[in-house]
Amino acid sequence: MPIKTACVTCQTPDDKIPSGSKLPNRRCLIRQCVDKTGIANCAYCFRFPCDTLKATAGAWNRKTIEEKRGAPISEQDYLAFVEPFEGISRLDAIRASLSQKELVEPAKISIETKVVDFPEALPFSKEETAAFKAVHVLLTSLERSSLGMRDADTFSQHHKLESRKAHVFRFLWILGRYGKLEKGENAHLVVDAKTYLANKGSEKTLAIWGFLKDTVFTALSEFGIACERAALTGVKEKDLTTGTDYLRYTGWIVKMSFDEKIGGSNALKALQSYAGRIDEKYGKKSFQHFRGADLRVLAET
Repeated sequence: MPIKTACVTCQTPDDKIPSGSKLPNRRCLIRQCVDKTGIANCAYCFRFPCDTLKATAGAWNRKTIEEKRGAPISEQDYLAFVEPFEGISRLDAIRASLSQKELVEPAKISIETKVVDFPEALPFSKEETAAFKAVHVLLTSLERSSLGMRDADTFSQHHKLESRKAHVFRFLWILGRYGKLEKGENAHLVVDAKTYLANKGSEKTLAIWGFLKDTVFTALSEFGIACERAALTGVKEKDLTTGTDYLRYTGWIVKMSFDEKIGGSNALKALQSYAGRIDEKYGKKSFQHFRGADLRVLAET
């Protein structure tokens, strides 16, 4: 907490940060991006303010804090706990004082996608092969997508994108590998709360309902994938999460269905089959092959 350990400011080099100090955060993407670009602060960047900055520095201000608390804060509390962290307002002031010649392009990252080509001559029917092809197209499209993020070629945004992709793919993996296919007018895969949370792997943020709903579900909807969380009979919506928005281990299920334009129920079944095959062959490394859209295992007999 800042009141216990004073922040020595973001511009302090890593080797000058006191041992045990948590501020500034050495792993902060914004701080690393500024350092790699070689500028004093974000105000000097042509892309200012990027979405990463707005989501971090822009979220801490009097209005958002009062909305979260549901009550106004005193001027004393504002000056002590809010104003010192309203960095984006100071960056705005710096930016207004700069000329175009003083602005710099941010450090960029070359975006490379590693996906495996769809295997030829699979030992399946034409319809089954088409379903597996649909799965490959979907995974490839996701891996090559910016998921709606701007400035994905900058350091901070690229790393944020990679993290977001990992969460989106992990969600697909959980539903594909552990989901139960329920047929009907709108076929879908279903996973219970305990199974879902037990298989989130390194993607811990999947346990936060707001992130799952607003980020993962929204991203997948752009690819023709509909997702929802449903409360079990007798369970109230308000009881599905903790006070800090973490999903509870009981009381709900998550569903996923594919639009016909991306293969519908046949693609769902193909996703199940594919996930089972690679899990059987690769075990702990299966998620890596899944992200790479590596369907070569299907060609093996």
